[in-house]
This record gives sequence, C-alpha cells and structure tokens, in this order.
Amino acid sequence: MQSACRKAETKRFAAIDIGTNTILLLIAEIVGKDSFKALEDQAVMTRLGEGVDRNGLLSEAGQRRSLEVLRSYLSRCRRLRVEEVAVIGTSALRDAANAAEFRALVKRELKWDLRILSGEEEAGYSYLAVQRGIQSQTSEMLVIDVGGGSTELIWGRAGRLHRWTSLQMGGVRLTERFLPSDPVQEEEFARLTKTIDDELQATLGDWVRGPTFGLTVGIAGTFTTLAAIEKGLRRYSHSEVHGSLLSRATVQRQIALFKSKTVAERKKIPGLEPKRADVILAGALLIDRIMDLFRLERILVSDQGIRYGLLYERLGREHG
Repeated sequence: MQSACRKAETKRFAAIDIGTNTILLLIAEIVGKDSFKALEDQAVMTRLGEGVDRNGLLSEAGQRRSLEVLRSYLSRCRRLRVEEVAVIGTSALRDAANAAEFRALVKRELKWDLRILSGEEEAGYSYLAVQRGIQSQTSEMLVIDVGGGSTELIWGRAGRLHRWTSLQMGGVRLTERFLPSDPVQEEEFARLTKTIDDELQATLGDWVRGPTFGLTVGIAGTFTTLAAIEKGLRRYSHSEVHGSLLSRATVQRQIALFKSKTVAERKKIPGLEPKRADVILAGALLIDRIMDLFRLERILVSDQGIRYGLLYERLGREHG
C-alpha cells in the first residue's frame, strides 16, 4: 500500500544533455509542487564534437564513445525506474552534417528521441536553470555558458530572458583551431587571445554599454572545473562548487599554470578531470576575456546547467 501511494505522488524524470565535450545525466524524483530530489547527477566526457569544427562531421569514434555512455545512462534510468526521459543535443549536433544519422542511431539503439536545441533554446534552458537554481533578486543578470563548441551569453532582466547570443567559440573548437602545439606556443596563445577579443567586441560591444549587471553566473564544465581546481578537489563535490565564487585573479593564475605545462602534466592537477586537460586552457582564456570585456572581478559558479533547465520546465508542466 505504501509503495502504491508513493508511486501515485512521485514521478522520476531524467534529463540528458549531449554536449560537444561532455554528456550529462540528471535523474530527479519530482515530489509535490515545484519540489524535487536529485537521485543521480553525473557527467562523462566523450568528445562527440571532436573534429566537427575542422570537417563538419561527427567522427565514428566520437559517436561510438557517446553511444556507449548513453547506453550506460539508459541502464541507470531503468534501474531507478525513470518514467520520462528528455534527451537534447547542443553545438556539435547543430553543426555536424551527419547529426541526423546520430539521432537515428540513438532512436534505433535506445528508443530515445534526441532533440537538437537551437542556440536560442540552449540559452533559454541555461537561463531557466540559473534563475530557478540561484533565485537572485537582482534586476540585471548575466549568465555565461561556456561549452565545448559554443558559448551562450544570456542577459536576464527583472526575472526574464531579455537578450541572448550564441558564439561559435568553445573549449574544444578553439583548441582544435588555434592551439595545436604541446606545450602551447606563445604566438598561438597570442593569436587565440586576439581572435577572442575581436569576436567578443564585435558581438557584445553594445551589451557593455548597457546597465551594470548586479550578478554574473557561470555555468558548465569549464567554470566548475576552474572552481574545483581552486579548491583542490581530488573528487568533485557539487555542494562545494555550486554557489562558489571565481575571481578573475584566480582565472588568470590558472591560465598561467596551464600554459606552463604539457597536457600530460596538466592531467596531474587536482580538480582537473584528465579528459579535459587538453581543452581547459582555451576555455579558461575565453572566460578571462569575457571578464575583461565586462570588467568583472568575480563570477558566481553554478553547476546546474541545461539539464536542470529541462527539469524546471518539466516541473512547470506538471503543476502549470
């Protein structure tokens, strides 16, 4: 009887975010109105978008690695008796000419409908995740989502999405395009810095002349990794990273650290996931240049990204 009552009152929902670098899984139990309990929250780096910037195609190896992780997520969903699964893809799947083939593969093998988000949809889910997860009362908020293939900047005003933009810059894309050497050469680093600055100024120049943002929030793996490194976390901790502050001085210190090491040496840095070691420098530099453009001294870090936006949307449908 107790089990039947529990099933009638609760539902289990999974959100899967297939990114250029990482595939994330959130499994939550929806309990009552606007309430949930996270049962599973994990991320595995598969580098699905490897080479997409260069040749416009998802590689067979990247698809194979990603499908293997998705299979493991399906098994986890079954074990936890998940009733509904939302699966989305972002930059790499937007850009790859053979994305439809990967969608068909996911449908055939896992029976999941993979939805590829537009840049606007991605920005919307990111903003929803921050708005509900941080619950700030500030009237002007900037959300920065640095991914592997793209970066979304979202301007929130009075609790609503006011403006957004999606830049074709991310840790994987910039590394593949500008940083071929190991260790990175000074001229490569200088060229990347100038490219980022030029693109940011061209795209966001009018944003800078707008109001001062009362709060800036950074989401996704580059931000959470920099926070984990700053705290020296040998094992990632959601509670220690979510809501922490990342100063520009910290970002610049870590950039200097990454520049001074080979990829193999970076893998030994506490808090840095070894599979992210090759792309962390480009991602950190992108964050630094955004902070420079907006004259930001610190950023609030959130580890609740798009997958949480999907969950909050689901809660809204449940009780709307």
